[in-house]
Amino acid sequence: MKVCAVISEYNPFHAGHLFQIREILRRMPDCYMISIMSGCFVQRGEPALWDKYFRAACAIRAGGPDLVLELPISAALSSAEGFAEGGVRLAAALGCVTHLSFGCESGTEQTLMQLAQWMDNPIFDDALRHNLTSGVSYAQAAQQAAQALCPDLAPLLASPNDLLAVQYCRAIRKYCPHVQPIAVRRIGAEHDGTPIDNIPSASYIRSQFHSENIESAVQLIPAAYREQALPMRRHSWQALAPAVLPYLRRLTPEYIAALPGVSEGLEHRFYAACQTAQSLEELWELTRSRRHPLSRVRRLTLCAYLGLTQDIAALSPEYITVLGMNVHGQQILKAMKKTCPLPVIVKPTQARKLSDSAQRLWNFTVLADDLYYFPSPAGQDWKQTPYIEKQA
Repeated sequence: MKVCAVISEYNPFHAGHLFQIREILRRMPDCYMISIMSGCFVQRGEPALWDKYFRAACAIRAGGPDLVLELPISAALSSAEGFAEGGVRLAAALGCVTHLSFGCESGTEQTLMQLAQWMDNPIFDDALRHNLTSGVSYAQAAQQAAQALCPDLAPLLASPNDLLAVQYCRAIRKYCPHVQPIAVRRIGAEHDGTPIDNIPSASYIRSQFHSENIESAVQLIPAAYREQALPMRRHSWQALAPAVLPYLRRLTPEYIAALPGVSEGLEHRFYAACQTAQSLEELWELTRSRRHPLSRVRRLTLCAYLGLTQDIAALSPEYITVLGMNVHGQQILKAMKKTCPLPVIVKPTQARKLSDSAQRLWNFTVLADDLYYFPSPAGQDWKQTPYIEKQA
């Protein structure tokens, strides 16, 4: 049984995602597809456009994965390295994954794995740390280290998608070296770009929905779920902002220092910005720097507001949450009964049987999602069940 995992956000699922799925199936026609997808908050440091259960349903309706599982929130609100590591660790825990696919701009499996091997070398790590002391971002520091040590591979780190692809390869080497990587060259719009060849970026689609260009926005998503998407509530930072800023002013530098990814005095810079900023945009502008790009500052803002401290982020994945499936996905779940040692949550009531540490992460995710769903009544995650497509 060939099972390919894709670590995703599907925010929202679009033609570029469908191309990746079809390309994988072209190479392996008998393959089953799993998506490990971010929940209600995504790696860019913002609320997802639509909630996790609806996004899973959209992906399946549009011919995407057979089974959608939730990426733990601690990984979803992490750096590229933490995002990739969290997804690959969960894929490894399933016990049935044979391949893992990711998009890239210019690399192949061979060159990306070569660069991953270099980045796992202590010499590379020393060069990276040295470069970071100059105040540049992680991406710039990594590219400078690669330029000095493996110049033929350094151009791979110029693209955000290739940088993430290398992090997937590093995590595969560490957690599941038996899993085969499948790199799929991206088509259509560039990262954050406008449509190319009628394939938009996810950020462009979101911008159209948020600017209320609904008629044009729905034309950018697959026809299979356009009708269902029209009445769905759309989420954004704008809805959270009135509650976030007053809350952040209560925080101390000591509390901020205990949040994931905070180092080098970032807690003092963020704390000072919280005391003066009159909007989230101003807060981010006051905090960001060459060393701390906007996406990192947005993730810090969410971690601070949600209460995602380092001790919660350090919890290992101890359960699997199912967000959606088709009939092939149900077959994967049956196979996982023999291969996956972790409890699988299909019905929310099953979470009551989790271990204490697993329940801690489950309960944190429920509370975080309550803030996402507000002003809906609390406890929405206890009422949700996976989307089930009757036909594959």
